[in-house]
Amino acid sequence: MLTNTIVYMTVQTCHRACEEQICQQSKFNSFSSPYLLKAMTNVKLDSNDQVLLDQAVSHIEERVEILCDAEPYLIDMSAREATLSSYVGHTLDDKIALYEMSRDLGFHDFGLSNFFAFPSVSDAFLDYLVDGGQSLEPFFTTIAVEPLGADQPFPMGPAASKTVSYGIPNTILLVETRPSTLTAIGSTNAQMLDDLRAHVREYRRLLPPHGTRSGRIYVRLADPFDTYDEDPAYLLQIIKMLGEEDITGILFEDVKGTRFPFETYALVRLMRHYHPKPRKILAHPHTANGTEDAAVLECILAGGDGVWSGFTPQAAQGGHGSALMLLTNLMRARNPHVRRLFNTEKFLEVAERMWQIHDQSGIPPNTPVVGERAYRYVDTYFIQTNEPRDLDPASIGREPGYQIMPSWAPTFVIGKRLAELGYGSEITDNPTLLVKMRAMMNAALNEGRYVRFDEPEHLVALLDAAVEALGGALPEVEEAESAAALTQRYR
Repeated sequence: MLTNTIVYMTVQTCHRACEEQICQQSKFNSFSSPYLLKAMTNVKLDSNDQVLLDQAVSHIEERVEILCDAEPYLIDMSAREATLSSYVGHTLDDKIALYEMSRDLGFHDFGLSNFFAFPSVSDAFLDYLVDGGQSLEPFFTTIAVEPLGADQPFPMGPAASKTVSYGIPNTILLVETRPSTLTAIGSTNAQMLDDLRAHVREYRRLLPPHGTRSGRIYVRLADPFDTYDEDPAYLLQIIKMLGEEDITGILFEDVKGTRFPFETYALVRLMRHYHPKPRKILAHPHTANGTEDAAVLECILAGGDGVWSGFTPQAAQGGHGSALMLLTNLMRARNPHVRRLFNTEKFLEVAERMWQIHDQSGIPPNTPVVGERAYRYVDTYFIQTNEPRDLDPASIGREPGYQIMPSWAPTFVIGKRLAELGYGSEITDNPTLLVKMRAMMNAALNEGRYVRFDEPEHLVALLDAAVEALGGALPEVEEAESAAALTQRYR
């Protein structure tokens, strides 16, 4: 009954708008009364229709509820991930700035950058933390799982040595599991399982006791999807074996960024069966097919906890599903935990500063959420208010605005842009003047001229030219027309 009423009311509203338009616009008099009566016909839904509708509503609402209820956990990799993709690299000052920005946003755990057999900024950053007397409990090193030889000492590479000598209390064990990779390095599936188990147990011995903030061991599966391609049963063996070990959780990645989101969903479901909460499962999909942020949401929907990623998308090969996008998407689902855990009103400011550090440039304007054009509306239909899935720009520190695109530029947007420049209603609400300005923009394009009319100097010049073309004086502001908004957009 409710659905029928909504449909009927919508048709009625459209009908009233059309009727008013016909009364006032003679050029629409060709619309016939029978057509309007037909549009008013109520479409009735039977029981089968209702079942389909209920299924669709349940599918959507159940998933939105999961996103709304999720309390995200993230390991911040802002000072690490973009190291791989930055054209200029990171200095010590950069590392410090990235860490402090993430910390001030509300992040509590941080992945340290890679350590090498030669001095690097990673060493200098670690010294900065220690010399400043800062607790190392928020930090994780990343240590590669190496093949263990018989009667050979346990391998202690640069990261392992730093972990022990500096007393870093948490670590991430990076393991490659793809059978063809194991064959190439002279190992086997069975040997890798033994090596991985041995590494977990050795670092359980070397680290402090397993607690809330220290003694944490994550296992990072570098290539689980590739392992699945070659031997899905072996992948399950690895996941099951890790379920029997004393670890904090699993980090996994789609290293090439080529997988579909539903593959992430299935993998997380499998992991969660053997790794029940409170163990953490964090995703890290790279960018290659444009679905990285969708894959992160699929991780949450499947029972995962979040991401290990940089705050912004820069990372490795083309980027990755970032904390910024995950958190703002959870905000769209009205998740209350994000604002409680993070300083969301600083999201835009931090993103802009991180972009400068990583790329030495501003955020590209078409970047979702934080790009300049994300909230510079080119039409009334794009305005985000408080409707379902909208994200209030103020909640991330953005002030929305309007942008004139010469080939389109509805009068509504022209008026709003002029209002931003301080003009009064005699101009901003003057349909005759605004239509003239719109026509003159298109005239310039017809003449082959490119003009950025959104820029104040060009817009002011256009306004003056339009007033001049209308006789040198502002037209009187007529009462607003009642024509449907859709029709108004084409005037």
